Amino acid sequence: MNKAKHKNQWKINYLYRQQQLGEQNLIDLHREGLKPEYKEREVARITLKKYIEFIGIVPAAELFDCSSASTRAWRYGLRQPSIEQAKKIIRASDGKLDFESIFGSIDETNETVE
Repeated sequence: MNKAKHKNQWKINYLYRQQQLGEQNLIDLHREGLKPEYKEREVARITLKKYIEFIGIVPAAELFDCSSASTRAWRYGLRQPSIEQAKKIIRASDGKLDFESIFGSIDETNETVE
């Protein structure tokens, strides 16, 4: 019997995998004596655009160690950071930003997946 996959099966697989990998990483970091800051705050995703808008183009450029022209282009959606720059941004933001904050939700693509 060939049962058709639900259109969101990929998403639950992806999120489950992320959760499992994240939980193991948290266990390892807790063993090192680390704890998350701001644990009492609500967790909400903020976009790179909103983050730059909040702290300002020049302060973001200094924080991300790049030009203000780059942060301006990211702020206005003219360009996206490279993967390497995104990693630096995630670290510089103390983990407030993630890949989906920078590149958009995994649900958002230029193609339709059936």
